[in-house]
Amino acid sequence: MIHLKTFNEHFGIKSNTTEHLNILMENDLEAFIDPYHIANNLDNMIAKKMYVRSKSFLETLNRTFIIPNDRNNGLNFLSHLGEANEYHLGYSYNIKGKGIGPTKAEIIFDSLRANKLVKAGITVTNEAHNVLLLVKGIGQDNMSDTLANVCRDILAEFTFQQCLKYSIDVEETKIEYYEHSSKKWVTKKVMLPHYKGKCIILVPQFLTSGQRIYTNHYNWFISSNYLSKDIIEGNINTDGNDSFINELKDGTKKAIIKNINSHYRKPKHKLIEYVKSYSGSLINFQDYVKSHYPSIDIEKLIQLYGKAS
Repeated sequence: MIHLKTFNEHFGIKSNTTEHLNILMENDLEAFIDPYHIANNLDNMIAKKMYVRSKSFLETLNRTFIIPNDRNNGLNFLSHLGEANEYHLGYSYNIKGKGIGPTKAEIIFDSLRANKLVKAGITVTNEAHNVLLLVKGIGQDNMSDTLANVCRDILAEFTFQQCLKYSIDVEETKIEYYEHSSKKWVTKKVMLPHYKGKCIILVPQFLTSGQRIYTNHYNWFISSNYLSKDIIEGNINTDGNDSFINELKDGTKKAIIKNINSHYRKPKHKLIEYVKSYSGSLINFQDYVKSHYPSIDIEKLIQLYGKAS
């Protein structure tokens, strides 16, 4: 197995429990900034800042460009979302291609424009985790890159504090980020570590996840907590299909979640139907994510290092 040098190893950090995600120096780690972990940790100052910033960005994007269908100016606004290579996160370079760029800007704009919730001006699509869950065409890698660009200054400051803590040399570096007070993209100079002439930005480990398909998880959540109840109570016509309910000897009826999910699961662009049918399911699912799908831990990191090699 090829040995892959990590950030901590390169800069002489001995601890295995650093606040930052221990990225690889020569490869991208298949990990992502997860908007659910941001939304579920608002008691943390960094998560709070990133949540407020990303919400402001999406509000501006949706209200100013998407809803009025101002495509030209919208694409120009999105053109600032470049490939966030300084984070060393996401899929490997040979899979990434050119990143968000002009083509991806079109995909993001058109994906939001086609979404029924966005067109209706419903505010849940101003939150990054709901966009990731409900908007077809915007996946985990695009959302992670978007958050990395929009919140670059917040994460640059976190990186600088980690460098101070571990006595890592830093250099003055110019970065671009979205400023929510002016609703514009701006630049400023920050102090960041460098490797082979390129800057590095770190992310708090608790805000990251590995590859995760929330569409599947939400479908299972709906099947377990809503559809199963409706089927048992007779609120859904199953046309006599007895594969959804198992009746016990004492007469108690138990839902067969696997079969219900297999039959009723919806693709990403149709999950809106469940959002409308089951009021409160988005908030309840967010709580479910917090208790069932934690951020990356050390064991998962070791697996990702092995996968990258």
